[in-house]
Amino acid sequence: MQHEESFLDLAGLIIDGVALSEALLGGDLSEARFRAKLIVSHSMGEHLAGVRLAAAEVLRLLGAPGQPPLPDCALAVLELSGALDDAMGASSNKVCGPASGRTIW
Repeated sequence: MQHEESFLDLAGLIIDGVALSEALLGGDLSEARFRAKLIVSHSMGEHLAGVRLAAAEVLRLLGAPGQPPLPDCALAVLELSGALDDAMGASSNKVCGPASGRTIW
């Protein structure tokens, strides 16, 4: 049951990651900062350290309110996506067992 809860928590982080990307595409930097902060604050488990660090980097590169994002912000978002994907793979292995190296979406 604990693994299922972890899996569901991760699903929420993925939803926030998608919302962060959509906010950036729509030019809503305030929403993007909000979503990055949510991901940082909700990824406190040791197994989510990579997600937390990647989200913190996105937040740093988004810059202060009223300022444009710093260079490499888009790359940091891609790295966050990869960290979420890695965490999802590790989590699904705990819940469902190994998937022969395939990510199930």
